Amino acid sequence: MKNKLNCSACGYENNFYERICSSCKSYLRDRVVNIDLWSVLSTLVESPNKAFRAIIYAEHKNFIFFLLLIASIKYLITARLISGYTIGEFIATTGILISFLIILSGLTLFFLLFSFLVKSVWKNLGFCTRYKDNLAVIIYSQVPVIFTLIILFPLEIIIFGDYLFSNNPSPFQIKSTIAYLFFSIEIIAILWSFFLFFSAFYVSSNSKALSITTTTIFIFLLSTFIIVSSVIIFTL
Repeated sequence: MKNKLNCSACGYENNFYERICSSCKSYLRDRVVNIDLWSVLSTLVESPNKAFRAIIYAEHKNFIFFLLLIASIKYLITARLISGYTIGEFIATTGILISFLIILSGLTLFFLLFSFLVKSVWKNLGFCTRYKDNLAVIIYSQVPVIFTLIILFPLEIIIFGDYLFSNNPSPFQIKSTIAYLFFSIEIIAILWSFFLFFSAFYVSSNSKALSITTTTIFIFLLSTFIIVSSVIIFTL
């Protein structure tokens, strides 16, 4: 079992997230009460492993619902963009608020179930994690996606307007250079998000093979969720 922390006082193997040794009650690390959002966001860029360690060690996983709300908005927009390719031109029959609530509910359920799945499967493999830690690092790994919503999406709306969600003509036909530039930034943000996900679970497991496998499964399931959402959510 690789994700263990040996007590410097007695040598007892503790779960890596413990603060006090289960054997001799010595302190294993400093106490972290809350997540410092701005500190963690900057550290995610400089040192992802350090940032996720701070998130895991924090007793209160604050800001995760706030980040989940913003991420859900971005995935709603992504699903709408993809719908132009999965179902073609159409007139949306589902209101924006209902669409958002569906995405939010689905994404929340997916993250909750995946966090539970990781905890259960990893436990059988000899790796101990906490449910709340898994959920927190999954949501914080979405930060790059959130950045594109805050920074990039307003620019896309200003430049392309309603044509952003159209294929006739598509943004690539209107201003191809800018469209491909924005598209490249979006891809980089998605890859960065997946890298952060891998880093988060590598911190939890100290196993590259297990982290890669977990990340691959997450990417497949998340992609499936977005594609399925793009097909059904706007025409209910």
